[in-house]
Amino acid sequence: MTASVPVTVVVPAFNAAPYLAVTLQSLREQTAVPERILLVDDGSTDDTVAVAESHGITCIRQSNSGPGAARNRGLAAAETPFVAFLDADDWYAPDKLERSVTQLLNLGAACVATDAWVVRGDRIDGRKNDRRAVPVVLTLEMLLRGNPVVCSTVVARTEAVRQAGGFDESPDLVATEDYDLWLRMANREPLSYLPEPLTFYRAHTGSLSGNARFLRGVDRILGRVGLNHPGEAHFENLIRQRRADVRLDLAWDLMQERRGDEARAMIAEARALHRSWKSLRMKLRALLTR
Repeated sequence: MTASVPVTVVVPAFNAAPYLAVTLQSLREQTAVPERILLVDDGSTDDTVAVAESHGITCIRQSNSGPGAARNRGLAAAETPFVAFLDADDWYAPDKLERSVTQLLNLGAACVATDAWVVRGDRIDGRKNDRRAVPVVLTLEMLLRGNPVVCSTVVARTEAVRQAGGFDESPDLVATEDYDLWLRMANREPLSYLPEPLTFYRAHTGSLSGNARFLRGVDRILGRVGLNHPGEAHFENLIRQRRADVRLDLAWDLMQERRGDEARAMIAEARALHRSWKSLRMKLRALLTR
């Protein structure tokens, strides 16, 4: 008989029928299966619910309200000590839940994240954090420098997520609502990190409008962090650097689209916040983009 772990896996889903069977099968094939799986259908118009019910999964339906709201519905219904958030197009390695819960119990931690395999189309395209060293303890300061956490890798103590306030459901934070939660949780207690890739994460092609929305979301999130640390120069510097880095990322995308004027304006914003060799190199490069 397969062992189980006291975890509720919350699967937010919107028109996820093409991917969902793989996601749910990965949960059934865990070395320690979750005690409960909740699929929260966020107003799908395809066969998402039918696929879930064919796998014997409990479904909660809501009108389309975004991934943060869907995760919160599942969080509210969770009755287990631990909760995991698995997007409907991602899936777990077989020992994902067993290893994550073991880590939480051994450390007494509130939350654990892992590295993830990045999937583009039908191909595995390396690891999410392959090009950067991520410490095993994720402090608020570390997370302000960048977000190495993929939401689908997270397993957390249910009460810790609730005490942190759950996911912000504002439309302005779509695509950044998870980062906002990790920062709020880390403000209370550092997150634990396992460097092994135990989740397969589908990376979909982004857009300039989506990247601009990401920038607005990060600005709003960082504004909140600043309010929690007024007059603390260390945090003020980290916030300025993070705001600058996000603008440089958007400027790079603008340059790829040959939108030089907009890229130069974004680089100027970044350099006003924080000057770095990276921003100088991009400034010089942007001068050649007309």
